[in-house]
Amino acid sequence: MRTRVEVVARCDARGRTVLPVVRASGQLAVRRTGPASVHLVATAFGPLGGDDAEIRLVVESGARLSVHSVAAAVVLPARGESPPSRQVVRAEVAGVLHLAPEPTVVTARADHRAELHAQLAEGGELTATEQVLLGRTGEEPGRWTGTTRVERDGRPLLQTTVGLGPGAPAWLPPVAPRAYVSTVSIGSTVGISDPRPEVATGVDAVRLPLPGGWVGTAWAEELHEAVAGLAAVTPAVADELVEVAR
Repeated sequence: MRTRVEVVARCDARGRTVLPVVRASGQLAVRRTGPASVHLVATAFGPLGGDDAEIRLVVESGARLSVHSVAAAVVLPARGESPPSRQVVRAEVAGVLHLAPEPTVVTARADHRAELHAQLAEGGELTATEQVLLGRTGEEPGRWTGTTRVERDGRPLLQTTVGLGPGAPAWLPPVAPRAYVSTVSIGSTVGISDPRPEVATGVDAVRLPLPGGWVGTAWAEELHEAVAGLAAVTPAVADELVEVAR
């Protein structure tokens, strides 16, 4: 199934954020849930193997946009030889974008590819969080590959790809975490007072400086443990993360 979502945030003559474009088709619906916030709502099971979703977010200068989801995304395999599912978020940010969906759970045999491509203009601010859990309770893990690329005025600030689950090159027992959490913050002071903070480390967690911001990642056996690990190196971000039960 092909899914397309587009949201445009614009600053009006009174300085308020308006959303002139809010539309979706396929597996997701989009609902405005506040003056400058939307939630993604699944309209079908999945993603399923072979599904393709693209989300386009445009935040114009002076505008703000927060994007969340109403529930975790449970990635399921297709019958037989299951191809990967794919979700790509493309963001054009001249204002302020906060992207914090609920966790992605990749079930056994499923293979999911997640990508975030963010283009920031001068003065644009981005905070984006990803939460991943491989397998449901008592289930073998699926496979997840996440790529994040952030640019400002065409200059790369961050390019990273993380692969988890069976078949991923670096996922080799006993170093085989089932849970992963990452936050990238550019141009925002959320969690950090210094615009270019020093390196901070914790138990299977690290925060690294970026030009005008930082990126934090954490790994663990359970998602709530990864959340706690990231919170230890980026304290004010903890409220934005969702803990799940063991």
